[in-house]
Amino acid sequence: MSSFSRREFMRRSSAGAAGLGLLLNGKAIPLEAAPLPPPAGPNDRVNVAFIGFGIRGNILMEAIKKTGQANLVAVSDCYAGHLARAKERTDGKIDTNLAQYKALLDRKDIDAVILAPPDHQHLPMVLNALAAGKDVYIEKPMTHRVEDGPKMIEAVRRYNRVLQVGSQGRSSFLQKKAREIVASGQLGKVSKIIASYNRNSSNGAWNYPIPPDLKEGVNFNWQEWLGDAPQRAYDPERVFRYRKYWDYSGGISTDLFVHLITSIHFIMDAQVPASVMASGGILVRKDGREVPDTLDALFVYPEGFNVNMGATFNNASVPDQGMTFLGTQGSLTLMGSSFTIGAENSKEGYSYAIDSWPKSLQDDFMSLGNHREEANPPILEEGTVTYKDQGTDSVVLHTLEFLDCVRSRKECSENAVVGHHAAAAGHMVNLSYLSGKKMVWDFDRDLAREA
Repeated sequence: MSSFSRREFMRRSSAGAAGLGLLLNGKAIPLEAAPLPPPAGPNDRVNVAFIGFGIRGNILMEAIKKTGQANLVAVSDCYAGHLARAKERTDGKIDTNLAQYKALLDRKDIDAVILAPPDHQHLPMVLNALAAGKDVYIEKPMTHRVEDGPKMIEAVRRYNRVLQVGSQGRSSFLQKKAREIVASGQLGKVSKIIASYNRNSSNGAWNYPIPPDLKEGVNFNWQEWLGDAPQRAYDPERVFRYRKYWDYSGGISTDLFVHLITSIHFIMDAQVPASVMASGGILVRKDGREVPDTLDALFVYPEGFNVNMGATFNNASVPDQGMTFLGTQGSLTLMGSSFTIGAENSKEGYSYAIDSWPKSLQDDFMSLGNHREEANPPILEEGTVTYKDQGTDSVVLHTLEFLDCVRSRKECSENAVVGHHAAAAGHMVNLSYLSGKKMVWDFDRDLAREA
């Protein structure tokens, strides 16, 4: 950034910010958001079905409704209460299917499926949907095990289908602008990223309420929900709090870290870490969970940067989700719906190092070149530049891209390869945590292994 002035820094930082609000020294300058396309006619809409209609399924249905580009045809879930909620959200119009998702896949009037089941069901449901000729939107993480990724990639190619993974942050105006700034060189060489995702509540630690009417064999099908996971007696705790257990989830790493990892890969134009080391533990929330409530990881990327990533469910005084990109000439801190950039005003400051020299030698040294501090004025003299996302919700934008790709047959930006690598980085964290060893990426096999 030393090659251009503060004015040029400001000009480049504010250019091309459609869909964002710009705050400069505390003043907000509203910028026009990109509008959604007009609603499609009934015959031009994508016929969509939902498999898994819990927390995320509900959110995705509302997002797809806002796009105006889809017909909501059917929904399948193992709990009848979720189906009743789907009826409410569609004024009773959607078809419901209790624990028979394969029958839903047989329907010829369905173009695409939105999959939001627990992680352990992702592989069989994705493979079955692709084989049935359906395009697939799969919630993050794409995979439950790192070896699932190549199987999904191969199936997408074999059946020539569209697949979009649901880490929606990369579809936001905010992250696209951050990517543009990093690529422009305004931050110089980004060598380190610090990322965190913290919570401090029982609900945030996945102790979600269990419906009081839940009755196995009456309005819930335990065996269908369990799928290929290890057999065990019916346990509603595992159904509605599944992220606490390895059989169905990867915990913090695949629920929260994967969002951060996907965004970092997108903003930095990176693919997968070369190595990962992790540590953590169940330090406070001793409620029967198997996955850690505190987790820290170090990622080393072949593109030439490191990532320090951490999360705890025991304190949220640090912003709950954030990433700071540290460059040689500037920094970018992304928190929630905004990010701030500022110059890295480097000064040498020789006085500490040469104070032990004779005074005359110090004076001679400081007279050389630009050794005097006043010869190095700050590049950014005042303030910072903050972008605030004021555009359409990123979940809506992400599902809109999926529906566009279903119609155009173009590949989605968060395709199976992208989703595999983001999830794999999360799996490497868990593999390192469980083994106590460093995990490395085998680029020839596209899989992780111990170092």
